[in-house]
Amino acid sequence: MYKGGFAGKAMFTYRYSYRPAVWERLLTRAGFAFAEARVLDAPTPGHIGTLIVRAQVPSAVG
Repeated sequence: MYKGGFAGKAMFTYRYSYRPAVWERLLTRAGFAFAEARVLDAPTPGHIGTLIVRAQVPSAVG
């Protein structure tokens, strides 16, 4: 997603970036109870969007 900088046409470089589903899987496997990842589209069609990830820790046992 970031090859050539942070602006311009999206180009995937898998060594440095993961798809949203991969982030969700990595976070849940790391122990998070919930993970949600999505890409907010760039203002210019075809340009790099912004990855937004949210995760929640398991509830504490009281």
